[in-house]
Amino acid sequence: MSYEIDTVFRSRAHSRSIVFTVLRVCADELRRYFRRRTTARALSHLNEQELKDIGLRRTERGYSELHQDRYGAHFWK
Repeated sequence: MSYEIDTVFRSRAHSRSIVFTVLRVCADELRRYFRRRTTARALSHLNEQELKDIGLRRTERGYSELHQDRYGAHFWK
């Protein structure tokens, strides 16, 4: 391969890589958004006692952990 062809090939491959990376990031963010939305919809159907059983409470901004001093799901990730 000549130097020019190799340079053009690498440039095009790099451009495609950036596009695919951006598309992958967008798809991942959409997936996360829909997962959060599904979770919020499921939690909205629970009453206060059921939320308390799983360690959550309703707030103005959504949901928060009932006991901040205990290990939560974020600890085990």
